[in-house]
Amino acid sequence: MKQYYSERTGLLAEAPTLKLKELREYFFGIYVYFLHQGCFESAFSGIWREHGYDDRTQVLPPTLAPSPEIFFFTKLNNNHVWPIPDCYEKYSEETLFSVIEILYDHIALFDFETLELENEAPRTEFVEHINNVLRFYGEGYYLEPTNGFIMLIPNESLRNQLSYDGADIPDTVLTQLTTATKMYYRFESNMEEKKKAINILADILELERKRLQDILNQEYQINKNKHDRLIFDTVNNCNIRLFLLS
Repeated sequence: MKQYYSERTGLLAEAPTLKLKELREYFFGIYVYFLHQGCFESAFSGIWREHGYDDRTQVLPPTLAPSPEIFFFTKLNNNHVWPIPDCYEKYSEETLFSVIEILYDHIALFDFETLELENEAPRTEFVEHINNVLRFYGEGYYLEPTNGFIMLIPNESLRNQLSYDGADIPDTVLTQLTTATKMYYRFESNMEEKKKAINILADILELERKRLQDILNQEYQINKNKHDRLIFDTVNNCNIRLFLLS
């Protein structure tokens, strides 16, 4: 992204921390921008093909089925989320973050030639604009571009982990890994969800524990008794499995 004069010369003033009210207004501006481009048409009303005056056929039902109002209510247990223009000014932090995640999941443009939804390009742009403001809110937040959940800004190692595309591992394991990551790092995760996430990771690694020990010993010269101690000692010594089964 291009750097302008103040940023290039190191004279850019430090941005103030955004309050929730300000974040809601910036969110709404971003939402309207994508709404006017038709990026939520498939989510809110479905796709219709016009055949003339008062004659049209529905090509695709709304992805927020059966309707946005019902979808937001059932997902958030809140009947003051939709319509967004009427409700956004009163969103709590958790409601706002959840709405952003839902919009991430459903943003798309419909290609009438292929009759398919294309979400990669609008989703990438949506993430960029949202992150440009989320990073100034509170401690600094981040809409993860691969999985689409909001978390505190991660370090580089965690970013690499979150962007992993799951190549060469079974779909079931990828689902477990993604679920555990969301449970642990999502903005509203509590201690019980973090415990469950650690337990899921332990279940994944348990099946590969011996093979990983051999690989680490032979290729990386790491003592096999040390590399898995962090997660398995955490699970066993903190009685996470026992706690979850009780």
